[in-house]
Amino acid sequence: MRDIPLLLGIFVMVPMILVRPYLGVLAWGWTALLVPNAFVYGLAANIRFNLLIAITTAVAWLLSKEPKRIPLSATAVLLACLFVWATVSAIFTTNTVPADSWMEWERLAKTLLFSLAVIGLIRNQTRITGMLFTVVLSMGFHGFLEAGKFILTGGSHHIWGPGTSIIADNNAFALAVIMTIPFLAYLYGYSRNFLIRVAMAGGMFLLIVVVIGTRSRGGLIGIVALAFWILVTTRKKFRFLMVALPFAFLALTLAPEHWYERMSTIESVDQDSSFMGRVVAWKINTLAALDRPLTGAGFRATQDLPVWLRYAGEFSKLDMIPTQRADSTMAHAAHSIYFEVLGDMGFVGFGIYLLLLFTAWRNTSIAIKQTRDSPELKWAHDLARTFQYSLVPFIVSGAALNMAYFDLAFAIFALAAVLKTITKVAAVVPAQPSTGSVLIARAPETVHGAP
Repeated sequence: MRDIPLLLGIFVMVPMILVRPYLGVLAWGWTALLVPNAFVYGLAANIRFNLLIAITTAVAWLLSKEPKRIPLSATAVLLACLFVWATVSAIFTTNTVPADSWMEWERLAKTLLFSLAVIGLIRNQTRITGMLFTVVLSMGFHGFLEAGKFILTGGSHHIWGPGTSIIADNNAFALAVIMTIPFLAYLYGYSRNFLIRVAMAGGMFLLIVVVIGTRSRGGLIGIVALAFWILVTTRKKFRFLMVALPFAFLALTLAPEHWYERMSTIESVDQDSSFMGRVVAWKINTLAALDRPLTGAGFRATQDLPVWLRYAGEFSKLDMIPTQRADSTMAHAAHSIYFEVLGDMGFVGFGIYLLLLFTAWRNTSIAIKQTRDSPELKWAHDLARTFQYSLVPFIVSGAALNMAYFDLAFAIFALAAVLKTITKVAAVVPAQPSTGSVLIARAPETVHGAP
């Protein structure tokens, strides 16, 4: 029965996208984060909704009056460079099953094209707000379901992400949820609608519960990093503590005893086999990059047992980093956004990826600086902070997770570039507040494009 409403929803979306292509970008993000295929079991389970929406969006954009040129920016150039280098790495993969490498390449290629579509079509505040709601509704849906199960079972339900998606693992799902919390806080602060504010506040609490329910130590580190950065950067430290502490206390009261036992092992990571196993995987991917510095071993190559064993035999080259010996019966994922890219695409791809992260942070910093003394652009100032808040847990917790090509992270890279452009234009053509928006003030559409 779930197939029918989903198929009807897609049937309604398609003509809307053909009329307004930017809606396709929102639907594209929705299918990437919600992963609708994980909730259906009939005919709809085999339909590639994400690809269908992507193609529809591309066709609609081509036929529409929307500008066809993607605004030139450092982010757009780096995204294009990463696409080229990912293709080169896939061509020269050492994976004994090349299809696995090309499958991962396809996933990254769609993410990069999605990011470029965000830059090309999400050009003003109204559309950015739509993207924020897309993220919140997608991840909020998962949060509502999983937090509900966790609460109803008295904390015994172990939370995992949807299907076989990039956020299926409990640790990855925890990080995705943490990255969403700042969006909820932003929409809560700028919403005029009482029901939306209640939904955003409730959503933040439920997502914190979800992080606890995943039993992820990386999730705990990520949410602590997020709270610390907010406390350091906000001018309203007392208000933040007055809100955050009760939320944290209520969520922790729901945590079962084994959660506390699991989190206590953070203090002895050097003796933890799970963490040290990650360090082994980092060494394997480093060896792959040293062996093939330009292209890397190729996507998922170090998860291919013959390739894994080849570099495991060279462990003596990195004996200065004491670890256990590499597993000789099973290959393991990189468990780090940094070492994943390093092993997949070598030092060139790794450099491009780090530049993308740096550029996103720089774009938000520039937007913050440009809007610091502009009351009309307070929304952009706060949104730039929000993007930083979302990036902090990705940068910190991502160091131990296989999420280098996560759609939401790339969406933030793209949105940060868009926001910088908006604030730069607004510095020349001052923004005027308008009414009727879900936000308190929004930039004039004549400056940044049609709604």
